Amino acid sequence: MNETSPLLLSIVVPILNEADNIDALLHEIEEVLPSVGGRSEVILVDDGSRDGSWEKIEEASRQYRWVRGLRFLANRGQTAAMVAGIDAARGKLVAFLDADLQNDPHDIPKLMAPVLEGRADLVCGWRAHREDNLLLRTFPSKLANLLIRSAFRIEVHDLGCTLKVGRKVFLEDIQLYGEMHRFIPVYAQAQGARIAEETVNHRPRARGVSKYGLGRIWKVLVDLLTVKMLNSYGSKPAYFFGKIGLTFFGLGLAAFALTAYRAVILGKVEATPMIFIMLLMFITSLICMMSGLLAEINIRVLHQVGSRRSYRVIEEVGDPQATSVDQR
Repeated sequence: MNETSPLLLSIVVPILNEADNIDALLHEIEEVLPSVGGRSEVILVDDGSRDGSWEKIEEASRQYRWVRGLRFLANRGQTAAMVAGIDAARGKLVAFLDADLQNDPHDIPKLMAPVLEGRADLVCGWRAHREDNLLLRTFPSKLANLLIRSAFRIEVHDLGCTLKVGRKVFLEDIQLYGEMHRFIPVYAQAQGARIAEETVNHRPRARGVSKYGLGRIWKVLVDLLTVKMLNSYGSKPAYFFGKIGLTFFGLGLAAFALTAYRAVILGKVEATPMIFIMLLMFITSLICMMSGLLAEINIRVLHQVGSRRSYRVIEEVGDPQATSVDQR
């Protein structure tokens, strides 16, 4: 296999203050690449680190031809780092890997196998035996997974596991922002991707400090509502607002009928709260209908002019045309 053959795999690694782990991580990845079965590249995305991680990435890009580095102007979050990696990736397959050494790079070929064999389009890692703090990390993760599985009926046990391998064609058009990287399988499934799951090795953190804890629970809840809304009504928001508007309009008609019955049939012409309820229902119905119309206009504009990315790359190292070589 020569250097002009298409890349098979791009490994995307979001990095935030992981300078102590980068050398060991790249050493493990170097051991794995010969078993990938094709030309590969590794994209290290520095998410605004302040501990010398970028200097490590620059050094790695000089040491390994298959390493590329992207540096953010400021910390934009793991989701933005993963999106930047997807945008920069040139491989047919994209793998995601944490930089803290808790994910095992040796599991990557295992996750690639179902995709290469045509049995899946995205394979998620399942940390069946987690080596994390039960209260601060494991419990919030299990709770988030339960909520997401219930809301979207997706059969993935560990949506929060960064270690995943998927076809780029199912990843490059997913619009991710905020903290929505854990919803990648949900978005991919909505596009028709076949989702599979493989158990992976999970190791305790040896160096550095975890960036996650109980504070992410509320973020998951907010993102869950957002993704549910976008998945169900993202292309036709007028349906969502229309349902609400018609419901209030129906309640307004009921209030009007009751008021008319009292005035015409019973002859009771008097001030009654039902009149105010009727007006409130009609006004609310009108507001919902107008909100749906405005949302439809925004969606059409979005499809016409596109959307901005949530990150800004200020430096890039490594030749994007010749960074990957056959590792075998």
